[in-house]
Amino acid sequence: MSGADRPHLRSATIERRDDVEHAYRITGKVRFLVFWASADDVGGARVSWRGRDRNQSVSLLIGSEPTRAPRQVNEWGYIREAAAGDLTTVFGIRTVTEGDSPAEAEARRTQAGGVTELGVLCSSVSPLNASSRTATVYVSDGATYRDLGRVLHAVEGHGRWNRRGAFRPSDTEPGFLTALDRLIRSTAAAPADADNPACGRFAYIYKDAVYDLYARRVERLRELRTRSRVYRDLLRSDIVVRNRASGSTTSFSITYGTTGPLAGVPVMARYQPNWWFKVELELDDEAAVPPDPIGDTSINRRIDALCSQGMDQ
Repeated sequence: MSGADRPHLRSATIERRDDVEHAYRITGKVRFLVFWASADDVGGARVSWRGRDRNQSVSLLIGSEPTRAPRQVNEWGYIREAAAGDLTTVFGIRTVTEGDSPAEAEARRTQAGGVTELGVLCSSVSPLNASSRTATVYVSDGATYRDLGRVLHAVEGHGRWNRRGAFRPSDTEPGFLTALDRLIRSTAAAPADADNPACGRFAYIYKDAVYDLYARRVERLRELRTRSRVYRDLLRSDIVVRNRASGSTTSFSITYGTTGPLAGVPVMARYQPNWWFKVELELDDEAAVPPDPIGDTSINRRIDALCSQGMDQ
């Protein structure tokens, strides 16, 4: 069954322009007992959209700057979902961190002695199946989101990969970023006189699990002021991600434009991964964020070669 033959529920969406990218500034907050301590400009993010239709990619590079982040937190990741016809290749890499409190997280960082633990994913998603390879690698000298090229050397030399496979249900997107992009663009296309636009329910496959992605609430914002500028005609959605098998959920909020060049583009996002740490992203194309690795031909080829290894076995 080809991608064109798969049944999809289509709705009006904002059309994405070719080759668009935006940078974001991150504010971080850490909870100490009963109060929050915050720090500005603790990291950055870059979102890129390239191509169109069945030959497109969406990618996210995000990370903290340990020298400026509370507790010197070094959290970062990069994910690229690249579609070519019916096949989508997903590459992801992120820091692996644990800690039930700020003190435990700091102790873990100190004991690591500058070694960064990273989880790596390569997936090949066809219309019917998803095949994945995962690995855990260790990189010295506290690698950050500015060091992806160096980190790839460690990944390329890693010989132990775990393999996973799963059937891909119909109406399931090949990755989280693709599903979120569809949700945002479909909601942003709602008529301007709809005070609380309805939001569709989307699903995606990640490794060997299926997740539902939907908005618990959508509200219209006439104006939003950030440090860099004033935005108008926005939607803010409270998003829930639910693992179909386990029922576990995570949530975040995202605010995005509905008109002009920023239609369907996030301008702010808030996420709290645990009780003591939360981050806020603000659109700021002047932020000093590293370039998207997808624009580096050499790195792109290395990722493609890495993810093609063993996928036919």
